[in-house]
Amino acid sequence: MHTAKGGHTLKGFWDTMLRFTIVRSRTVTWMSAGFAALILMTVIAVAGFLYQQHGSDAVRHTVEVDARLSRVLSSLQDAETGQRGFVISDDEAFLAPYIDSRAAFDRNLDRLRDLVLDNPEQLAQLSRLRAFAKQFEVELDTSVALRRAGDAAGSARLVTEGQGKRTMDAIRALVQEMEQHEAGLLDERQAVVSRIALAVWAAVAAVVTLLAVLATTAVREAGRRASLARFLPEELSDQLADADDSLRVGRRQNAAVAFVDMRGSTTLAENLDPHELSVFLTSFRRRVMRIARLRGGVVDKFLGDGALVVFGLPEPRPDDAARALAFAKDLVEVIARWNVKSDGQPPIRIGVGIHYGDLFCGIIGEDTRLEFTVLGDTVNVAARLEQATKAHGVPILVSQAARDAAGKGVGRWREVSRTPLRGRAEAMAYFTPLESDE
Repeated sequence: MHTAKGGHTLKGFWDTMLRFTIVRSRTVTWMSAGFAALILMTVIAVAGFLYQQHGSDAVRHTVEVDARLSRVLSSLQDAETGQRGFVISDDEAFLAPYIDSRAAFDRNLDRLRDLVLDNPEQLAQLSRLRAFAKQFEVELDTSVALRRAGDAAGSARLVTEGQGKRTMDAIRALVQEMEQHEAGLLDERQAVVSRIALAVWAAVAAVVTLLAVLATTAVREAGRRASLARFLPEELSDQLADADDSLRVGRRQNAAVAFVDMRGSTTLAENLDPHELSVFLTSFRRRVMRIARLRGGVVDKFLGDGALVVFGLPEPRPDDAARALAFAKDLVEVIARWNVKSDGQPPIRIGVGIHYGDLFCGIIGEDTRLEFTVLGDTVNVAARLEQATKAHGVPILVSQAARDAAGKGVGRWREVSRTPLRGRAEAMAYFTPLESDE
């Protein structure tokens, strides 16, 4: 039996609905923010990887500049060695590396210029290097020309005076400055690459952590919803899952309640074996659920061969009572068609009682056994009306309140009685559809 809880403090319907909306909104907002953060971090990680690649290219660029500087210096040194060998020995064989090294110098200097085009400071140093190299070549060519002309003493004197050596020392100092500049750039670029690599790994770790959090949250949420679905009506479990503990407080609202009961189920149980009875009851419940869903009702629970159906969940609607009356008529018609198809089985008869009014709805019970239910006098009256269908021999009884709330367009009804229902002192009018409307 459903009874109202005396002294239970409840908030108003709209306060509860607002709280439900806020909690649900917070859940959706949190999940949306999580996925947005995930996308943002993924973008950061990808950008970091790309920038890290760019930094690695910059490091390789610096290494190549150093290599070209070494080759430039090496080619000048090779030219100097060939020049000295020819001056001392007058052997033309020394002029071959002298000539080849000058061509190599030009190639390496051009390549070096291409590498430092984006560095004004290095370009300025490169111009100085080219001037020193030109001066050095002139000095080498002069001594070689004197030796070829037979002036060995003059050629040796040029070498002994050390002008070529001083120019070469200036070239070495300039190359060293350029190498130090590149070394500084290399240190800076390696530091940037290291920081970027650290940031990338941190972003990847954050993405992985966020994915783990979202996955854990999703699994927990799925488990929580599955747990609720075990105890709560399917139409409510998803929405109630987002409401957290707020529905434990419950709410008051107007709703239409329909009690359905099958007549003669005891005789059926005696004539059918347990398996056949199970199949039969499953078929009956399936029809009740199908019609309830068609009319927007929620099967709160099945009570053996009966059912409690509520119209007004998860939110009340203006036509709750009208849909409840239509449900009752549809169910009676469906059962009648089922009887036609039964092969010699006794006809199935049902009783449906409907009342409309204020009730309490919410979650009761412990965490291990939750139950969403409706409580209050409206539920009691609907149950008494269903019981009264037996005494009056009609399949449907509807209270005056339900009929008035349904408004026009719900067919024609005749008053059955105003006698107080069993267990109640006050009189009330209740109705059944005219036969032409059933």
